[in-house]
Amino acid sequence: MLEGMKNTLVATDYPNLYKSKESEIFYARIDRGRKTVKKSLKTRVLTEALSRLAGFLAEQGRDELPVESVSWYLAVDMYVQRQEMRPNLKPAAVESIKFFAGRAKKLVVRDMAAEAITEQICRVWWKKDALSVSARTANGTLAIVKNVFSMLQDAGCLKNNPAAKLERMTLRSGKLHVPGKEDFRRIIEEVKKAPILRKWQKKGLYSEAADMISFLAYSGLRIEEARRLVWGDIGKESISVPDIKHATSRRTLYINASLAEVIESLRRERRGNSPDDPVFAIENPRKALTNACIRLGLPHVRIHDLRHFFATSCIEAGIDIPTVAKWLGHRDGGALAMKVYGHLRDEHSKEAAKKLVF
Repeated sequence: MLEGMKNTLVATDYPNLYKSKESEIFYARIDRGRKTVKKSLKTRVLTEALSRLAGFLAEQGRDELPVESVSWYLAVDMYVQRQEMRPNLKPAAVESIKFFAGRAKKLVVRDMAAEAITEQICRVWWKKDALSVSARTANGTLAIVKNVFSMLQDAGCLKNNPAAKLERMTLRSGKLHVPGKEDFRRIIEEVKKAPILRKWQKKGLYSEAADMISFLAYSGLRIEEARRLVWGDIGKESISVPDIKHATSRRTLYINASLAEVIESLRRERRGNSPDDPVFAIENPRKALTNACIRLGLPHVRIHDLRHFFATSCIEAGIDIPTVAKWLGHRDGGALAMKVYGHLRDEHSKEAAKKLVF
């Protein structure tokens, strides 16, 4: 607001929410006896203002929500805003909440009143979501869904939590299912020769699915990291990876020979290769990967298993675990990678010992 400009706040239909008559920017305001606490919400959009108001109220020690009836998308945004106001919450935890909250919105196909969401809707969503991602991702999303409904219950917006009966997925045992290199080659060939629907023929989505599967397997990137890649991130020898776990940082991944071939294939197929253009035109090659495994009669391979394929291949090639962990984007010096892949390192060491001659 420019100095000297009037800023007349007008009350809205929502408690504690005001709007500037001059700029139309929303403000939050709480009267505490003789003291008034006021804060600009920096938006002219009502739904954004309401979600930010929820965070402001939480910051002021007020648990109530600014609305009695709320849509699901707005409820999720309000939950995120309230979490961001928690003291001592690490940036990584905030980014994790935002990631799972984004997935939680997909509980419904289109936004709808939160009180209209039934147990049946939740069951159908959970069955579909739990089968499409890793158990950890599914469980993280479910936790947000339940927490949002609990928040609405505490605020008196809901009587019951429709997701309360949904049970977390059981995390898989330490033994990983990773396709062998020959099976992986067969999967890629199967994806390439899959029947192409006429409406997709010009876009070449099946061909790009094969390239995206190969890219994930040869880079170890998370699917969300691959989605965010633009051509400006890819250099001659390395990739600047937009790390989804730590929003303000990136990591460097050096390009191996197999990954270089995939990148070259993508450059040939894609017409737009300017620095700001996304590397991939598709969101997820999951269906192509699943269908290829079914046709070949192979065990189901998840998108996240491609990351395990990369790590396993690195360790079998003799690369030390701290280096593999760094490439994967772990910040614990290799502790998690050692826990997940340590047995592979031990097997490799055992085979290497057999070759030792004095």
